Amino acid sequence: MAREWLTWFGGCLLFLVGTIFLFSLVEDIGQVFPRGSSYWYQDLWYWLISYLPWLLPICCLGASLFSLSFARKRGEWMAMLANGISPWQSFAVIAVLGFAIGVGSDLLMDSHASRNMGLSDAKVRSLKMQVGSDRLWYFRSFDPATLTGSDLQLFCYGEQGEDVMRIRANKAVWSKGAGWSFYDGRFLGFYSSRGLPVIDQGGTTVSWEKTDSNEKDHPLYDTKSPGMSRSFDELSGLDLFDDPAPYLWLQKRAKDMSVHEIDRLLARFPNPQSHEMVPYRLRKAQLWWNGPACIVALLIGLGMGSAGGSSSPGKLAGVSLVGALLFYLVRTLSDTLGEQQLLSPLHSASLPYVLIILGTLLFIKSKK
Repeated sequence: MAREWLTWFGGCLLFLVGTIFLFSLVEDIGQVFPRGSSYWYQDLWYWLISYLPWLLPICCLGASLFSLSFARKRGEWMAMLANGISPWQSFAVIAVLGFAIGVGSDLLMDSHASRNMGLSDAKVRSLKMQVGSDRLWYFRSFDPATLTGSDLQLFCYGEQGEDVMRIRANKAVWSKGAGWSFYDGRFLGFYSSRGLPVIDQGGTTVSWEKTDSNEKDHPLYDTKSPGMSRSFDELSGLDLFDDPAPYLWLQKRAKDMSVHEIDRLLARFPNPQSHEMVPYRLRKAQLWWNGPACIVALLIGLGMGSAGGSSSPGKLAGVSLVGALLFYLVRTLSDTLGEQQLLSPLHSASLPYVLIILGTLLFIKSKK
């Protein structure tokens, strides 16, 4: 039976991959070969493993259903039971195969990270960095290779949301040790509760000038005009260490990221529990299910295929199609609940699998 199961698994996989490949070529050949003919082999491999993690559970389900269904139809299933071979003995090798496929699915996701991490660092335009309620950065373009941004506008705010200082610069460079350095721009300092920020002649430090004027007599805090406006050729030493890397990674959608990319994003983002990170934490929980999903699909297929009164291949195919549609409807609903933070990412990713297992148990019970 294990040989027949592998035959059905390979047939399902070949059919699904071939169908998706043809549709991808017709829709946009750049989806499969983004770098042209020079790297067609590598691009084809990475395109393939981007689809395999969610195709493998479908193939495990189909192989289990059809191999058992045709075995029952040919009388082989009854012959095994009549000879004292228990279902557990028949399913042992298949279960091992399914476990190996599940582990392989996780390994494929790890290998998929190698090229994805490079592609996510491509040059971006209109980069925005929102650092809590303290700072807001705008770059017209940013080069991750040199960590250099052009046409910068930086807004710094105080505890009450008031303007503290602004920096406009043609170029800004970030380094891990020195922080940000700005070139060819203008510095604007505003009165705030801390005082007035001013820069020295060398443009290396910022100091705060205190004023004896109080807010009642001189409403400096209410004015929108800067207390200091000065152009500069180079400005550094402002104690600004906002790492641009996590914001560059945000240019990529969560569903296009690998586990490695999401892990490094959550590790280096200033506030990984923020609402902005919800799609990425949800995606991480979904990717965790790639391997276990193969085992779940295999067990569901074996359970439905061996249930009494379910020997018709056409009937099982119809039931599995309806179950797949319900699964993806539930997954869409659970994803929405997770994005709205009504469910935790782990619970949102696990809900469809829990419900499909319960539905399968009810189906098997109804056939007894």
